[in-house]
Amino acid sequence: MNLLVISVGVLGLSMKLSDVLIPPNAGRGLVKKYHQRRTLYQYTALSLSGLWAFYNLSNTAYRAAALGFLFPGAGLTAVATFTSISAFLLTVVLIPITIFVWFAMGGIAFPIALWVGSSLAAGYLATDSLFEPSAILWATFCYTGIFYLMSNARSLNAAGYSKAQERNKYLVQAVEDQLTSATPAPAPGSRELSLETLRHVQHMLERGLSPRDDFSFHDVIDQFQTGAVRYQLYGVVDVLSLYQCHYAPGFHGYLSKASQNCIEKSLQKRIMSYWKWESIFGRFTLSDWDPIKKDNIMVTGYLSSAIGLYEQASGDRQYHKKNALEFVVDDGKHYKTNFEGLADALHENMSDNPYCLYPCEPNWTYSLCNLTGMAGLVISDRILGRDLGAKLRNRFERSLEKEFTECDGRILPIRSEFTGLTLPGLCGTLTDCINAMLLTAYLPHLAHRNWAMIRTEFLKHDGKGQLTVKDLKGADKMDPGNYRAGEGPLRAFIAATAAEFGDEKIREEALEQLDNVYFPVEATKTGSLRNKGLSATSQVIALMARLVKQRDLANATLHGPSSEALSGPLLEDAPFPEVLVAKAYSDDGKKLDLVLYNGKDAGVFRLGFERLVPGKQYSLSTGGSVTANQAGKASVDVKISGRTQIILQLVV
Repeated sequence: MNLLVISVGVLGLSMKLSDVLIPPNAGRGLVKKYHQRRTLYQYTALSLSGLWAFYNLSNTAYRAAALGFLFPGAGLTAVATFTSISAFLLTVVLIPITIFVWFAMGGIAFPIALWVGSSLAAGYLATDSLFEPSAILWATFCYTGIFYLMSNARSLNAAGYSKAQERNKYLVQAVEDQLTSATPAPAPGSRELSLETLRHVQHMLERGLSPRDDFSFHDVIDQFQTGAVRYQLYGVVDVLSLYQCHYAPGFHGYLSKASQNCIEKSLQKRIMSYWKWESIFGRFTLSDWDPIKKDNIMVTGYLSSAIGLYEQASGDRQYHKKNALEFVVDDGKHYKTNFEGLADALHENMSDNPYCLYPCEPNWTYSLCNLTGMAGLVISDRILGRDLGAKLRNRFERSLEKEFTECDGRILPIRSEFTGLTLPGLCGTLTDCINAMLLTAYLPHLAHRNWAMIRTEFLKHDGKGQLTVKDLKGADKMDPGNYRAGEGPLRAFIAATAAEFGDEKIREEALEQLDNVYFPVEATKTGSLRNKGLSATSQVIALMARLVKQRDLANATLHGPSSEALSGPLLEDAPFPEVLVAKAYSDDGKKLDLVLYNGKDAGVFRLGFERLVPGKQYSLSTGGSVTANQAGKASVDVKISGRTQIILQLVV
């Protein structure tokens, strides 16, 4: 068997081509089965007690209320009055609403309240006689429904196992082909941004630098689901860190300030208050709303990953200080921690949870949030000199394969921690793309498996040679950042994933459709570029697609820039948006290679440098020289007109 070795830094992993095969135990996890059976046993006990009470008690109020144990509102049909039937119809209408609220914000209190409330209402509305056949009708309906669902699940699982075997026939060759045809990333320090891409970066910088109370660059809809502003803020940090890591590690200034601003902006009450309501209605916690102590990987995971990427790209360690991060969940409810505290919370929650993966909203565990969280833990290991992620790797992988993978090999987006059940129809190409990207650093064989399935089965070309996506499901038909219908945003996710795997053909085709078919690129008043109508979240993904080359996200997670790049001369100060930085890189720790553009009119601009050798003279390739002061700093005025390359070099 061929051995394919992929460098993944501190984890020291290698990948055999056979590792990409879907294992026989995919989707056969014992933890989910335990919770599913427990849920079935609990319902069986509850419903049988309700039937026993209905047939053995004499008080009609108690009998009607007990019948409600079988199904929300069932007892109201036994009362069989105009008022009770109206209440039953209202209950039926509220069932999907309360389930949606449970799903959207973890508010399990709402379906419980509806179920209990409808039973109490039946008892309150009961008269001297009941509609006796209602009990047998409801028992038949409920038990037949459960039998049908279980039988259907078995059929779907069997079909999934067969599908997995079909996929295993092509996976090894498909992965081998995608590896041999991938376009390698340029050597570190050799790349620079085009002006067009730099204008897209400018738009993201403008968002990152916006004031604390300015959300005009964001889609402000809700703070619970995928459209939440926190994801938009974390995304800015992620994509700017990728830009800083691979193009401009020798530049801090407004670039680092934009990332810092988004990190700190995400901590304020307007962003974090959602956890108060999720704690109250999902965990029945009335006072302790610490957002990282228990569950909530949608903050712990995403924020740790964002800070980790930023720290690796910049070398900044300010978030290591005690209480450097202060979450404001409500007035008087401030919770302080730091980067290490985030990593500790990730490790403790994963270690304690029987699934290893742990919930976002109370009860609901999302696989992609946990993949993001594991990336944050891996980054923290490198920065803090630990090996927590490596120790969890085998358990995490087993759980991902057995508990959070469909029988056909596709990763399951979501599972209820309480019941072990999932929501059908959510698994689509968009979530597959995100999963594939996030896995490249930590579990590369699973990443390649997912990308191979996407490329082989779902990405096709029509008769005109245009890229098409087959079998769209759920989230594929919606922009996750603003909930607007349409398959255009999916192109951004396809392009970004293709970029991470070095598939330049698909990347370019998907971006071309995004820019010219679905969301035309427009220039703002400042000259920055954006895709008109695309959500703030999907704009981040689109920019990743423009920036990223093969394994850029994996390498930013596992390695970051070289030590020379992080110790050499630094461009610390440049005016924004007057000066745009296409490249800032030191390949030897002694000189700095800059490529700058004027963001507005051409002119002379002052640049500030740091990390210079105190008292030493540096030459500029544009002419002249500058001497560093005793703090290793210097300023110089330079003319910038169009693409301007400046090499700052120590005079020997």
